[in-house]
Amino acid sequence: MTARVRLASLAVAALAAAGCSNGSSGGGDNTAATSPPTTASPTTSASASASPSPSESPTPTPSFSSTVQASHGCGIGALKVTVGQGQGAAGSTIIPIVFTNDSSRPCTLFGYPGVSFLDSGGHQLGQPADERGGEKAIVTLAPGSAANAQLQIPEPGNFSAADCKVASAAFLRVYPPGEKRSVQLAESAQVCTTEAGRSVVLPVAPGTGG
Repeated sequence: MTARVRLASLAVAALAAAGCSNGSSGGGDNTAATSPPTTASPTTSASASASPSPSESPTPTPSFSSTVQASHGCGIGALKVTVGQGQGAAGSTIIPIVFTNDSSRPCTLFGYPGVSFLDSGGHQLGQPADERGGEKAIVTLAPGSAANAQLQIPEPGNFSAADCKVASAAFLRVYPPGEKRSVQLAESAQVCTTEAGRSVVLPVAPGTGG
């Protein structure tokens, strides 16, 4: 082989080697470009923060009935019960029944007293006064202070004889709110003994009502 032919063969071999090297590096670049991106793993911090902690639990609010039960009620032994001055109003007579705290510590009253009419022999006349109307609220009585419940007695003249069946009352029998014991108060009145002419008593409110 001549020197010229040998040089030509070496040149061809060098070009072939260069071509193989360039093709290999290009394939590496394409592989890197098409590799899928790395995806971050989901964390549990969001679900953990959404879970309520025990310290965030709402505190139960006492119900109204438990508030009343927790109060120191005015028992009949702590009360002086009297009848206030009656006043006429639109076909009725309104009499305040007054509850005075006769003890040495505060106490509370709540709701309606029980009231019925008695004749001179102590027998009940008709039904007890209907407990309706007004707004019930806790009334706190300091020693010596008073609350009252308004007793509304319809005038018998507003009804026919059959619808009223009038009778003469000599006493009131009064149960303070929440009490099972009663007091008897002298009070003369002409009252109906029927449902149509039934008296009405309101819940206790602060003051003497006079």
